[in-house]
Amino acid sequence: MFSDLSFIEGEYLRDVLNQPQALEDTLEKLESSKALLNLAKRLNAGSFHRIVLTGMGSSFYALHPLCLDLINQGFSAIMVETSELVHYKSRLFDPKTLVVAVSQSGQSAEMVRLIEVNQKRAAIIAVTNTPESPLALQSDAALLTWAGDEFSVSCKTYVTALMALKWLNHVFREGDTRHTRQELREAAPAVADYLSNWKAHVRSLMPKAESDSVR
Repeated sequence: MFSDLSFIEGEYLRDVLNQPQALEDTLEKLESSKALLNLAKRLNAGSFHRIVLTGMGSSFYALHPLCLDLINQGFSAIMVETSELVHYKSRLFDPKTLVVAVSQSGQSAEMVRLIEVNQKRAAIIAVTNTPESPLALQSDAALLTWAGDEFSVSCKTYVTALMALKWLNHVFREGDTRHTRQELREAAPAVADYLSNWKAHVRSLMPKAESDSVR
């Protein structure tokens, strides 16, 4: 039934297959700004009592590995969807809170509202694909991904956000990021190797898809 894979090909598949290049571009430009290093120093000095990790959709779920790492390191980290944060948990915005906000556009309604509600009370680290966005421009520090434009739902931005957040975790540790950069260099080749066999991966799922289609 699905022997012809041409129905899959299109703009979205091209975005998926461009993930390795997006990862390489992001890694090349990842840097620890003075503002970011200062926030990491304050975090380790105990200036922040909690770290609030926030985003919407895939941006929110990309924060899960960072949340686990931070808790394992002894920090008080929580994940809160941005819509819930700005409407029901706005009391978390205070000088003892460090916010890590992830957004592909950096200008969604939720992120714009986050900036408005916060009113510079909590420090914000933005992770975004859009350097001129309100989130990037009004945050205390920003980590940019370089995924480029996307046709529809996030795929390049998701993997590059994972990379940027991995980098951020090592910045928080105040260690030597050269080892981190070397470790992250393995990501793009690994993704490229997997995607080189995408047709085989799709065909391996066909029996299940055909079985479901006749029910």
